[in-house]
Amino acid sequence: MDNEERKLESEWYFCQGLMKDVNWIDNSKEKWEKLKDGYLQGKVSYETWERYFKENPLDIDEEIKNSDELIKEYLMRKDLFNFITEKELDKKIVREYGTRKSIFLCAAGGRLVENCQIASYNLLINDEAGTGKDYITGKTLEILPKDIYIKKTRISPTVFTYWHNSNYEPEWTWDGKVFYTEDISEGVLNSEVFKVMCSSGSEATVVIRQRAIDIDIIGKPVMITTTATATPSPELTRRFEIVNLNESLNQTKEIMKRHCEYAIKGITPEYDPKITEALSLLKRVKIKIPYALKLHSLFPANSLMMRTKFPRFLDFIKASAAFHQFQRKVDEEGYLLAEGQDYDIATEVMKKLTSNKYLISLTRNQRRIVEYLEKVVEIDSEYSESASKIREQMNNFMSLPAMQTNLSIMSGYGILKVKLEEGVNNREVEKFTLNNNILEKDSLIFPSFEVLIGEVPQEMGQSKVSKVSKVSKAIKAIKEK
Repeated sequence: MDNEERKLESEWYFCQGLMKDVNWIDNSKEKWEKLKDGYLQGKVSYETWERYFKENPLDIDEEIKNSDELIKEYLMRKDLFNFITEKELDKKIVREYGTRKSIFLCAAGGRLVENCQIASYNLLINDEAGTGKDYITGKTLEILPKDIYIKKTRISPTVFTYWHNSNYEPEWTWDGKVFYTEDISEGVLNSEVFKVMCSSGSEATVVIRQRAIDIDIIGKPVMITTTATATPSPELTRRFEIVNLNESLNQTKEIMKRHCEYAIKGITPEYDPKITEALSLLKRVKIKIPYALKLHSLFPANSLMMRTKFPRFLDFIKASAAFHQFQRKVDEEGYLLAEGQDYDIATEVMKKLTSNKYLISLTRNQRRIVEYLEKVVEIDSEYSESASKIREQMNNFMSLPAMQTNLSIMSGYGILKVKLEEGVNNREVEKFTLNNNILEKDSLIFPSFEVLIGEVPQEMGQSKVSKVSKVSKAIKAIKEK
């Protein structure tokens, strides 16, 4: 018997041991997870593993047992996230890579990561009407499994108080769900019920027919919404990241060009349903980041916004690791371990969400005001003006109350400074200018992962991995297909 035959015989006995080890388990999904963990020990090739369980069928879920080779190939791809966001989504979305990656990563994280901050994956896609924000968001989320994706075109401010009431649906949970609503109004966006639901779920006491009734809403979904005109309050901004779109002339040209290409071919492209089916097999998991101790120094500690921004960045890393769960190692406590690829994906998304040097997510109108003030201050470093004067100088592009609201919000962020001066009839007037301390800040710079880990001591940069967690050569072979 040569070495190859001995190896196959050893692997076959290993599979027999796995089968015996799961016979006592009643739950078919638990059986499958146990078998998958055994396979990941690396003691058996994919070919032997697959052949044995074809000849010795196990009573497992039909959706897993009948998964075809293409679905398995998708799940094993090392570049699964980039493959979907850059290639598959490109069938329906023109460019906007940063936007689609931000939306898709947040949807994946909220659905798959168990040990995350509760509001890390909320997104507000904000830009003027006609830029395609609803289209891009909808087409990005359309590829998700239907049982976890919930879309509404209109909701009331108190909908989450009564929707999926635990008294009537005790088994329902919002955990692992992705909720998307189009063009949300400012009244709903800044309402108390919506604001609380975005960060902690909902527990309400309401009066029905003169009786106080307790209503518990179980879990919290990923909240994704779009708006052209609504201005989120500072409280809501801490619960949401704001995504802006590409308004450039080149983007408009590329969109028209894509329509022409499809018109010539006479096609309406559709996503591969096998990808959606593959995504439905991903499970909620817990993640550890072995190199986390090196990350906090990348963020400026002199901004209070970092208390929210930094944990969100960590959760972006966890989201990528959870999405690539078939490629990640597992430690002896059952946690998946994030790798360098997860850092790279998280940094790409974070750069999109903090595309200004203030490291703060700004609405389109706020960004426009700041850009104007930056230009004026370059000419006159002593510049400061009232809300009405700034509005006038910017061709009255928004109402005076809206200008006052946005200037006040940005003052709260620390981007602007406010000083009181005596105006007409001895009345005090608020005048706004850019904060010099903010202006001196550098942009957020992320080093490459290689540079990052090169400065991490070995005992900090590695997490103890059990034998059960080692990825086999077979998986590597599958990923290279």
